[in-house]
Amino acid sequence: MRKLCIVLCILLQGAVGILFASGRNDKAESIKSVSMKIITWTSNQKQIDLLNSFIQEFAMQKGIRIEPVFETVPFAEYTTKLALQLQDATPPDIFWILETSAPTFIESKVLMPLNKQLEAYNVSDFSPKLLELWTKNNSIYAVPFSSSPFFLLYNEDLFKAAKIPTPAALAAKGQWNWDNFRKSAAAIKKATDIWGFQTVDGQGFDARVLHNLLPIIRSYGGDAWNEKREVTIDSPESIAAVRFFHDMLFKDGSVVPPGNQSDFFSGNAAMTVAQISRISKLADVSWKWGIAPMPEGPKGPSPILGQAAIAAAAKGKNAVLAAELVAYMTNKECVTRMAGIWPPARISVLDSSEFLSSNKAVEPALMKTAIADSLKSGRVLPSHIQFPQISVESRTFFDKLWSTDADISTIMKEIGNVYRKYIK
Repeated sequence: MRKLCIVLCILLQGAVGILFASGRNDKAESIKSVSMKIITWTSNQKQIDLLNSFIQEFAMQKGIRIEPVFETVPFAEYTTKLALQLQDATPPDIFWILETSAPTFIESKVLMPLNKQLEAYNVSDFSPKLLELWTKNNSIYAVPFSSSPFFLLYNEDLFKAAKIPTPAALAAKGQWNWDNFRKSAAAIKKATDIWGFQTVDGQGFDARVLHNLLPIIRSYGGDAWNEKREVTIDSPESIAAVRFFHDMLFKDGSVVPPGNQSDFFSGNAAMTVAQISRISKLADVSWKWGIAPMPEGPKGPSPILGQAAIAAAAKGKNAVLAAELVAYMTNKECVTRMAGIWPPARISVLDSSEFLSSNKAVEPALMKTAIADSLKSGRVLPSHIQFPQISVESRTFFDKLWSTDADISTIMKEIGNVYRKYIK
């Protein structure tokens, strides 16, 4: 009898254990698991990890499991490939959008309105100026996670080798203008036989031709087109600015030419145009570097703001959840953690001392002059509902600029004609 009782107790304990284990498994299996596709143009693992940390925090709050699938699309192909994927039966859930194509995506009705989801995160904290491009009829269709001015990065060692003042030193004296920029680039090429300037990401002759030319064009008093839809890319001011850069490239021979792979971050150019997110590429360089605002022109400074927003697909299988996630990823706490990489659109963060010290590689004083101050005066690239077509058609004529004997006036008129075809 005693042995029988012992056996029964053991069996009973086992049964209880099985029941408890079964209960734990049922609970684990009851947690909803969602796969979400996220498209960006960054391949920086630290940046992807940061985005993923927001996703996992949001999932924990919701009591679900989110399995993100990140896809990186090269910048030059990004808008075209994203547009195609959004027409697919299973579009990506969340994605980045460039400022130039904002009207295109909004008008195509592929973006999920975010007003309801943003209500939980103080939507009034967003700068109206920085949110304007992503809003139509009071509906917010994407949230700018980055409103990042382009500034100048330079190799201080090469300036020292050429025995000329640095851009920061010239800026401190109020002498940092395009003429001194040109002289500096030419002096460094002559003294060191290293290129004086590399265009932004080395793509200033193709994918980023407007990022390259518009800071000069606007500071000369020109533009691509203005708010009245008047095309001014072929105005005398715009032509003079393009001729200035053309002379640097072909007369001075100080600019890394089209097709040449010389890279600033490898020490093969003295200056380049960049944003704060590119600072991470300087972590392991052996030379001293610095940053300065964009040079001024005859009409003063005209920094370009590179703006990128995050959005959710309206026809995605997780549309509502994706919209909630976008709202969470752009709340004050998250954008504060992103601020050292991507300057945010939230006023409370931009006006804080924490923002100026958010990137440990950049001194707060430089963060203010090169980034915070430029945010106030900078403008985004012009945008249009048919910008993809405008970009493709005008590229052929921009390509004609990059030869020694290019007829700049005629080519700029041809580009102007393409613009006028769409901008009316």
